[in-house]
Amino acid sequence: DGPGSRFGGLFTKLAGENRGRLALIAAAAAIVLVAALAGWYLTMGRYTDAPQLVSLTKTDAEAQIARAGLVVKYAEPRYDATIPKDSVLLQVPASADRIIKGGTVTLTLSLGPEQFPVPDVVGKEFELAEADLVNAGLVVVKGTARYDDNLPSGVVVATNPKVGAEVKPGAKVTVILSKGRAPISVPNLVGKNLNEARNALSKLGLVAVENYKDSDKPKDEIIGQSPADGTGVERGAEVKLDISKGPPLVVVPRVLDLPCQQAKQVLESQGFPVTVQFNANAVVRFQSPNENSQVPPATPVTIGCF
Repeated sequence: DGPGSRFGGLFTKLAGENRGRLALIAAAAAIVLVAALAGWYLTMGRYTDAPQLVSLTKTDAEAQIARAGLVVKYAEPRYDATIPKDSVLLQVPASADRIIKGGTVTLTLSLGPEQFPVPDVVGKEFELAEADLVNAGLVVVKGTARYDDNLPSGVVVATNPKVGAEVKPGAKVTVILSKGRAPISVPNLVGKNLNEARNALSKLGLVAVENYKDSDKPKDEIIGQSPADGTGVERGAEVKLDISKGPPLVVVPRVLDLPCQQAKQVLESQGFPVTVQFNANAVVRFQSPNENSQVPPATPVTIGCF
């Protein structure tokens, strides 16, 4: 073989070797790229950031989770003094932590501030009531005692807040004790005249509070009272009196110049008692009260006939 032939063979051999090296390099590069992509996916690509959910309402949190392509799960709810009821108190994973796409976010919802009803201690001796309230985690404060017609001295008549009211642990509950029945009994005043009622209350050291009302009862008659008769009160207590304004006034008809018997019949038919003076068979020459006078029903009317 000549020099040219040998040179061509060498070139062909070198070219083949280069192609083989390039193929090996390309394959190695592809393997490295696949490994890099796999590593990126395993460490980064399949993850997303957990959204911020704490303090959101349950509805808003579920919407955020759905938009992020995640699944929601709920843990046992807890009481909390600051996060409103049915809002997110805690999330796992936390906001901005990595989570697998399509993964589960566990939410703990707030039950709101822990509250429970004030125990019913009305009618109990103070020591027993105090024990019940302290065992419920409440702070007991003694209030000003007051008279009570139904409960004996020394037992609980009321609490503040009231029995059954919702309170937080550690809340103060004021206990009001009975001083027993008040020393003065309110008299029965219904049916009495206003002046009689005033005098009766004044003698007992009680104060009349007067309120006039429409009624068919005679004017100034007591038609209602509060407190009721027999109620125990202290000296200086107010007793509210409902007082009749009296029946509506009626108009006296004109009977002048009528025959006396006819006039008497007209007046009596309208409820007026009639007194006849002089000649009952004559003609009415005067009447008292006068015609068109406004008077209480059953007001007596005098007619003079001659």
